[in-house]
Amino acid sequence: MKRVRTTWPALALALSLAVAGCGQPVTGTSTGSGRDILYFADSAAGLPVMYQGEEYGADLSISGGAGPYTLKVASGTLPPGIKLSGQRLTGMPTTTGTYKFTLEVTDSTLSTRAKEYTVNVNTLPPLSLAPKLPSGEIRGETRIPVNITAPRNVRAARLNWELPAGVAVTRVQASEGSGVLFWQQQGQVLTVDMGFKTVPRNGVRVALIGVKPAKPVTLDATKLGYEARDGTGKLLAGRTMAGAVMSETSTASKGETPASTEQPASTEAVPVPTTTPTPTTPDATPPTETTPTAPQTAPSDTPATPPGQDPANPIEPPKPPVQGEPGARLNTGAPL
Repeated sequence: MKRVRTTWPALALALSLAVAGCGQPVTGTSTGSGRDILYFADSAAGLPVMYQGEEYGADLSISGGAGPYTLKVASGTLPPGIKLSGQRLTGMPTTTGTYKFTLEVTDSTLSTRAKEYTVNVNTLPPLSLAPKLPSGEIRGETRIPVNITAPRNVRAARLNWELPAGVAVTRVQASEGSGVLFWQQQGQVLTVDMGFKTVPRNGVRVALIGVKPAKPVTLDATKLGYEARDGTGKLLAGRTMAGAVMSETSTASKGETPASTEQPASTEAVPVPTTTPTPTTPDATPPTETTPTAPQTAPSDTPATPPGQDPANPIEPPKPPVQGEPGARLNTGAPL
């Protein structure tokens, strides 16, 4: 009986320890299984489109597993000009086309996952500034966003917009990353000058224009012009309020055409003799017909300057013969 009494307490203690020991791993496995699922949590739409010659940046979202994470290009090739840095793709693509590559992520427990990506590098669309207008009439104060497309290296922009009659501008607000330097409304034309601390991203809002109509009206952008310039003041792109497209190339050609046509008139004058012209050439205007009477002075006995002598001081050249009365004499500076 003594053996039974000593065995039961020991057996009970062993069973309790076994139950306690089994419970903890079950709980830990249940909780840890969620952390062990390592996967890419990017948007279903995939990576944003890249544009040739435009700065690009896209974050790669990783979930599950146990950080920190390490990413690498497992296969394929990134677009030229793009590199993988940490969990981010950055750079400036240089060549258009469609690129496929596979990224592999490894967590601290050495678990790995891979995902294939396809990204397009497109030609950069023309730079433009455009308001996003409501589809119908506006009846009260309305805020109109202005977006920029394909900003390139823009650092300054001017917007000119002719609004419908009765529409007044109440205020113009800058968006993040840009500052409205100046705005005014003269008549129905609104002018907005903007400066950018850094090059804005493609498609972002750069200004917010508040307008208030005197009566219900539909806004349109048919009479809207803009200019976009880089940090040196060079014109990148734009258009006039009449709708004519401007660009650096077209502006330069337009500037050269007048210069080339007007250059001769402004710099090449009609040749003028450097010395006082000598009377060796008869006047262009024919002399008026007169009927001379007696000569006013006696004819000079000095003979005419023969050819070859100094032409600096010639005598008056003979004038074309004129008709006169028979027997009359003409005073030509030399005897007839």
